[in-house]
Amino acid sequence: MLALTPMPLQTAGERALFAELARWDTGGAVRGAVVASIPLVTEGALQRRISDAVLIVPEGIAVMRIVGVERQSGIVTVKPEGAWTIAPGAGPGEVLQLSGGGSTPLDGLMRAGMDAAVRLRRAGLEPGRIARLTVLVGELTGLQPPDGDLGEGDQVALVEPRSLLLGIARASRYAGVDNPRLWTTADVRAALEALGLQGRGPSVEELNGEGFPYSPYVLRRPELLTPAAMTAASTAPPEQPAARPPADPVPASAVAPVPIAAAQTLQAFSAPAPVQHQAPSGDPFAGRPERDTIAVGSAEPTDDTGGIGGLFSSAEPVDPQLPPVPPAGPRTAVLTEPPQWDAGPQAWEVPPAPLTRPAPGRPAATPGGRSHRRGILLVAASLLVLALVAVGGLLVLSGALHGTSGTGGSAVTSSTRSAAPTLAAGHTQQVDGVTFTLQATRTDTTCAGHAYGQVAGFFASSDCSALSRGLYSAQIAGHPMVAAISHVRMPTADAAVALRKLTDATGTGNVSDLLREGVRYAGGPVALKNSEYSSDVNGTDVTIVETSWVDPASVGSSQQLDAAANSGLVLDLPAFPAR
Repeated sequence: MLALTPMPLQTAGERALFAELARWDTGGAVRGAVVASIPLVTEGALQRRISDAVLIVPEGIAVMRIVGVERQSGIVTVKPEGAWTIAPGAGPGEVLQLSGGGSTPLDGLMRAGMDAAVRLRRAGLEPGRIARLTVLVGELTGLQPPDGDLGEGDQVALVEPRSLLLGIARASRYAGVDNPRLWTTADVRAALEALGLQGRGPSVEELNGEGFPYSPYVLRRPELLTPAAMTAASTAPPEQPAARPPADPVPASAVAPVPIAAAQTLQAFSAPAPVQHQAPSGDPFAGRPERDTIAVGSAEPTDDTGGIGGLFSSAEPVDPQLPPVPPAGPRTAVLTEPPQWDAGPQAWEVPPAPLTRPAPGRPAATPGGRSHRRGILLVAASLLVLALVAVGGLLVLSGALHGTSGTGGSAVTSSTRSAAPTLAAGHTQQVDGVTFTLQATRTDTTCAGHAYGQVAGFFASSDCSALSRGLYSAQIAGHPMVAAISHVRMPTADAAVALRKLTDATGTGNVSDLLREGVRYAGGPVALKNSEYSSDVNGTDVTIVETSWVDPASVGSSQQLDAAANSGLVLDLPAFPAR
């Protein structure tokens, strides 16, 4: 296992995972793979991580989220929909509180996988299916289900060798489905560069040691993977009666030649199929050799590059009963009769229609007949559908990464904090099934005078760069509550860590919430009573949340307030003011 950490690790979960991977040593003795620390954060005034690393195995790629579980211990129950829970034994229990907010990372990981696919395709790489792996770090004694398989590419593992190896193996199997070839050394190096790996990338020798086959060329390109996929499909046993022998496999040397022959390969597979005459007996294959053949290229090769045409252009004897093969067009990577509209540059090539045998008792279609025209119409329709899907996918991805979607489930539906200078009262967000309504906000360029206790003394010697605060109201099980949130930007990351450490301690004071400074809203309390607390640090920014019941005599539980405080870590506040 090759672990790449070019930048200092920021969270305790990351440090725990990469320390475990370092114990496995490099090479394929335990598991051949590359795990690279490449964090992905959302846009906004206070950025939030949605993935922490990328896993690449010879079979494919996966995005990873490494999350800590604080102040809770026991067996974690994970599920594809809804909040995850934790209990001392098996079965449902309290809502799981993940470091950084929320009770499930699946929504963020889904967006991270979409972002990775877009980045790789922009770099000319086809990623295939991208798996998603969540690694939980904390005082956890088990996982339910034990294998952590949630289906549809979502895997969950604990930081221990058996669970990690199982999660990586299942992610590899998911990513390897319908993959026509393994990732090569050149593919991995190009992918890490496209995904934004900082510092030195892995060497060819290191990747070879992890089981990635050597290639000086990037082979995960759409124009090369399409012929490779068709060739792989042609090597599968045909669905025919047992009396007929299976088709001979295509030699490995003919699979996806180096880029100099890529255009020839595409032209060969997009050329019209030769006309096939039927035998009088009604069997369309009577009188022909038992081996199935495909005519590619021209009848007389014009070069000896060793491409597919050079190997197979004269592999079969010419049948005198068959009409001559029409001359091949120019060796280009475009369709012989492109659709007559300007669709603009495509993000990927459309695979050519498979070559099919004529049905028994029906004459074979000629290149100029209705079947040929129907093929052109089908290709045109496919291009149109793919273009619409691409546009729709980009719109969905853009909305997801900018926090414009807010539907579904109990997961965080709007975790991207607003970068607008102000947020109007009445702004709502749904987090873990609870709807929070913004009641009041305030921004400042200093923390002096906006804190109490030892925290006030801390700001006297190390003032913040900016401060943004707000009050949110919500209903939990029919009981009204208030969430007081503070976003604090410190001059340095060390100062941010020191501030969080001080506020986390008991009896040291805190940043003054807006209720303490006299801000009121209709139906709200005058002060926080018996409040619960949560905090998070991200670079130079510290988030502090306190939650309280509006009615101190409310029958709501402290566990509900604690879960709401954890959810408040992802609520929007106005952007920090400029100094």
